[in-house]
Amino acid sequence: MTLVMAVLVGFVLVPGAFLVFGLMQTSGESRERKRITRLCEYGVEVQARLISLVPFGTRGYASATYEFDTPHGTVRHNKGASRGPAHVVGHTYPMVYDPDNPKSVHLGDMTAAHKERRRREGYVRDARRMVLLSLAAATLATVGLIVSPS
Repeated sequence: MTLVMAVLVGFVLVPGAFLVFGLMQTSGESRERKRITRLCEYGVEVQARLISLVPFGTRGYASATYEFDTPHGTVRHNKGASRGPAHVVGHTYPMVYDPDNPKSVHLGDMTAAHKERRRREGYVRDARRMVLLSLAAATLATVGLIVSPS
């Protein structure tokens, strides 16, 4: 196998891996973008109280449990968090939740939810761009393998 053939085969395999990764990232980020978009459109901002902060592991992480009131009753939400002065048991923190699905929440106010939505839209756009570029690179390398003399 000549060096040209080895480079072309590499340019088929590497973009194939990027293509698979890009497709996985596109589906996951699209799902998150839809969730955060729904929160931005229909979400209600509430003040959630941090009721417990239970450490786990040895790297400074903890399981935080927030509690907030909805028209249907009190809801608890568990979230992983880092231990530190930013999280104090008993303090209230802004939270946006979906009235139709109280388990779908975003920690932060509506401004933070809108910023997160813009960030997710950028992730989806970049993932689609990566898929298209890897597809183009793999196509060009495949054409090069077909056209090149053996």
